[in-house]
Amino acid sequence: MKLVPYLTFGGAAEEAMNFYADVVQGEIIQLDRYNSAPGMQIPEGFEEKVLHGRVKFGDNFLYFSDTDRPIASGDSVSLAIEFSSDEQINHAFEKLSQGGNVQIALAQMFWGGKYAKLTDKFGTHWDLNHFNKTE
Repeated sequence: MKLVPYLTFGGAAEEAMNFYADVVQGEIIQLDRYNSAPGMQIPEGFEEKVLHGRVKFGDNFLYFSDTDRPIASGDSVSLAIEFSSDEQINHAFEKLSQGGNVQIALAQMFWGGKYAKLTDKFGTHWDLNHFNKTE
């Protein structure tokens, strides 16, 4: 397992990605825009905004996304974990969803990962992913 900070912005994620990549002397290894997601309802004006981005530095990552919802203090960060097995992600989702609020139920996604997004009973935001696509 690996814990990955996930930073959310109201439209400035790409700018932040470039800034943080420079800060940590890393590189942008993924930049998916809202208009690249098949069948997704895209917020107005967000077609070219960042749906999901990754900056890699050493063995570490920072994840990024833009949102059209208001961002209150503390809402701009979620903890993202990349799991190495279905069993691990299933266990974590079961535990974290108890008493929590599931925004996206655990399911196979178009990018090849099994994914869920939720807020646990303590108010901590989580993004769970098991990238099981064969490379």
